[in-house]
Amino acid sequence: MTRAPTRATVVVPTRNRGALITDTLRSLLALDYPDFEVLIIDQSTDDHTRCAVLTVAPNDARVRVVASDTVGSSAARNLGAQLSDAEVVAYTDDDCLVEANWLTEIVREFEAQEITAVYGRLIPHDWHGRDGTEVGLKEAAERAEYARRTPPWYIGHGGNMAFRRRDLLEAGGFDPLLGAGGLFGACEDPDIAYRLLARGKKVAYTAAALAYHKHWKDWPAQCRMERAYGVGAGAQFAKYLRSGDLYGIRLFWTWTWELGVRRVGAGLLKWRSTRPMYLGYCQLVYPCAGVLRSLRHGVDPARMLYVR
Repeated sequence: MTRAPTRATVVVPTRNRGALITDTLRSLLALDYPDFEVLIIDQSTDDHTRCAVLTVAPNDARVRVVASDTVGSSAARNLGAQLSDAEVVAYTDDDCLVEANWLTEIVREFEAQEITAVYGRLIPHDWHGRDGTEVGLKEAAERAEYARRTPPWYIGHGGNMAFRRRDLLEAGGFDPLLGAGGLFGACEDPDIAYRLLARGKKVAYTAAALAYHKHWKDWPAQCRMERAYGVGAGAQFAKYLRSGDLYGIRLFWTWTWELGVRRVGAGLLKWRSTRPMYLGYCQLVYPCAGVLRSLRHGVDPARMLYVR
C-alpha cells in the first residue's frame, strides 16, 4: 500500500513589502511536492501584499493569506505554526526563491523520525562569490546532522528552514522578542535551532533543499540590519547564560571572533574594503549592547525564552 505524502505548510512572514513577495510566491507554486499549502502571514499596514498575492494566485486553493496585527517575524512564524494542521512546517522569506524540489527534499529528511528540524542551503541570488558583505549565506554542499550544542549559525538561516510542527510548538516556538520587528531585531532562526539542540533534539542540514536570497537592500539598510544581528545575537547568548546554560559564553566569543575580528581582518587584508570591516565592527560592538538590553527583560529558563 502506497503511503500518503506528509502534509506540509510553507509559512511566509511579510510586512509592508508590497509586490516583493511576487517572485517568492511564483517559485512556491512551482514546487513539485504533491500536498502542501502556502500560508502568508501578512502584518502589513496596507493591502499591497494581498493584492500582489491575488494577482499571482487568484484562485489557487493552496494559498492562504492571513492578515495579522502582530508585529515581528517571530510572531508571524509562530502564528503560521499555530494555524497549520500539517506535520511539517517549512519557512522561507518574502525575498527568497526556492527550487522546484525544495519541499520534497525537506520532507524527505523528516522520514527519519529522530529529525526535528531541517535547514537547507541558502545562497544569494545572482551570486558571484564572497566579498565579506553576504547576507544569509549557507553554501555547504555536504549533508550534516547536529545532535549536540553547536554554534547555530553554522547550521543554516531562516530563509530556508523547516520543523516537525509538534516539536516546534513544544519548544515554545520562536522567541517573541527576537527576530525582525521584535525588540532585539534578529536571530530568532539560530535561536530555535540551538534551543532544540539543548532539548536533546536532532537537527539536519541538507544542501539538496536549495533557496536563493535576493539582496535588494541598499548599503544603509544593510548596515541597520547588521547592527540588528549584533544586538539579537547578544540578547540570544545572554538569555542562555541567564537560564544556566554556560555554552552561551562560548557562543558569544565565537560570534565576536568569527563575525567580528576575522571579518575586520579579512576586509583589511583580503578584500581591501571598508564595508566588510564596518560589518565586522558591528559584530564586535552591538552584541555587547544586546547583552545589556537583555537584562531589562525576564527569561523563562526552562524553555530559554524571553518573557514579554
